[in-house]
Amino acid sequence: MPEGLLFVYSEPGDAVTTEEFNDWYDNEHVPLRLPVPGFQSWSRWVAVDGQHPAYVAIYDLASPSVVTDPAHAALADTRSEREKSIISRIALLDRRTYARRGPVVPPKGGDAAFDPAKPGPFACIVEIDVKPEAEDFNRWYDEEHIPMMAKVPGWIRSRRFVLVDAGAIGSDAGSAKPAKYCAIHDMEDPATLEREEFKAATETEWTKKSMGNATRFSARVFRLARSWKSEDQ
Repeated sequence: MPEGLLFVYSEPGDAVTTEEFNDWYDNEHVPLRLPVPGFQSWSRWVAVDGQHPAYVAIYDLASPSVVTDPAHAALADTRSEREKSIISRIALLDRRTYARRGPVVPPKGGDAAFDPAKPGPFACIVEIDVKPEAEDFNRWYDEEHIPMMAKVPGWIRSRRFVLVDAGAIGSDAGSAKPAKYCAIHDMEDPATLEREEFKAATETEWTKKSMGNATRFSARVFRLARSWKSEDQ
């Protein structure tokens, strides 16, 4: 079961064409990470909500420390001329490392049934910060919110993470630290978010109280663009 996550928002911007950006990401950047020990999944997603950043790459990791291991760290020192050029012109590469918090809910069978190589086809990504005194936030999420979400038709699975480290480069990079908590909810279709069961899960009294304690909240919807498998999968 993966214990870490590497999560990278990206935006090509005006100085990098979409074609150049996707060719580099799909045929160079991600493939270089396929043999890196500790990487367990590789996937790219494109926004379907009309917001930016328009892309995100998600990598399941054996642990958050994988990103600082020599095999991965060395990739920054051996970049091709094309990669150096694109990174110097790109609007945004916003990298976050997370630690998994709690089990995967569902699939049935718990963590043992989770296959990191089979994501999507859509994902709702929720980022949230809460007031320090909001002591029951995680209890609400674990005991009420995710169990109710798991009953929504079209819902596939939910995973929660806590931020470990972050850094961003590019002309669109900001200085604000990402939210502490991130949840990734895989679903069959964005219409899942319009179902009555979903609305019920977002309108409970406990939900209203917990959201009242939020100091930052965002929810994005992405479609799986591509996933990879290593030779061992």
